[in-house]
Amino acid sequence: MKNKRLIGFLGLAMYFLTGATCVVVGSSLPQLIEMYGLALEKVVLLGSAYSLGRLLTVYLTGRMVETKGPVKVLAAGTLLTGGFLLGIPLVPNFYAGLTFAFLGGVGMGTQDAVCPVMLSAAFQKNYASALSGGQGLFGVGTFVTPFLIGVLLSNKLPFYWSYFTLAAFAAVMFVLTFFAKEVEQGSTEETQEHIVPLYAKKSWLAYAGIFLVVAAFSAASSSLGLYTTSFAMSTGVSESNAQFMFTVYNIGCVLGGFLFVWVLRYVKSQTVLLVNCICAFLAIFAATVINTTAFYFIGLFVAGLFLGVLFSVIVAIATRIGYKRISIAGALVAIGSGIADFITPVITGEVISKLGNGFAFTFTLIMLGVCIVSAGLLKLCTSETER
Repeated sequence: MKNKRLIGFLGLAMYFLTGATCVVVGSSLPQLIEMYGLALEKVVLLGSAYSLGRLLTVYLTGRMVETKGPVKVLAAGTLLTGGFLLGIPLVPNFYAGLTFAFLGGVGMGTQDAVCPVMLSAAFQKNYASALSGGQGLFGVGTFVTPFLIGVLLSNKLPFYWSYFTLAAFAAVMFVLTFFAKEVEQGSTEETQEHIVPLYAKKSWLAYAGIFLVVAAFSAASSSLGLYTTSFAMSTGVSESNAQFMFTVYNIGCVLGGFLFVWVLRYVKSQTVLLVNCICAFLAIFAATVINTTAFYFIGLFVAGLFLGVLFSVIVAIATRIGYKRISIAGALVAIGSGIADFITPVITGEVISKLGNGFAFTFTLIMLGVCIVSAGLLKLCTSETER
């Protein structure tokens, strides 16, 4: 029982750590520009290197979870994340920074492969709820980092102390892994003890639906993240209030992540996925039709409430279908998400430069439409009982 609690804590803590770490470059971008003495368009490549590290290695990480065990892989992930957090400020060389950022992305990829396995072992009866809680903690992490940097700067303290603080948290997690026993991943019977399977009438159709829904969801999320602030400013909203518009969306995401911890105990993941996609679509559609600043704030908050939990819901569905290889199923979801994150700026950048920032919401609605169709497909082709 003690080991289950420790395994559960480490899995949830990894969500928080990666949430805090994945925004650390963006949150300290002005300071990094000054530290490196380079232009913005070059320094932002640190973020691309981080994403690339996750995308290129997450499948390999999933395979390592099967052979080495999730605790050992999580330990490696905390080491890589700590190395990234220490390396960036201690080695103020841009090309070294790219290397550290890539390694940090590899560290984040361990979360995608490890956490579903660990949470399935620790929370056997409430697996989907546990993933939702993890997603909520990921969102908390994305708030903690900019807040911590803001507090440091307002007190005339170096921004990189935030890096060291997060590195210390990673170090604590690394030490705790030595007290955790590995999660057994042997036979099908042992695996089924960790997770309640979800059966697909046609596996290839279910996985196609999963890939489509996670790619479309990630594309919609990326679009909102990239263009909400600039859209608000283009409509005459002040710079400070424009930043707050996207913050309101993120607040909705965090609250939704924790709200659905409770909801998912009573409602099937497939139903939550479909209904939430529809509700988010309607919220953003209403905001664009009414087309006032107040309704954009409201619409984005409501959309965040329903969208914030969906990545964990998709992971829950994928890993329940692929319950024999949970880490691989989680890794494949991350790959679909990562591909969409790379492609979205390329697709939207050219179009938005010609049609204006408002097209970001049109693009988001199109992607949410794909999500609705894919979610409907998943609901139709899956069953709680084997047929």
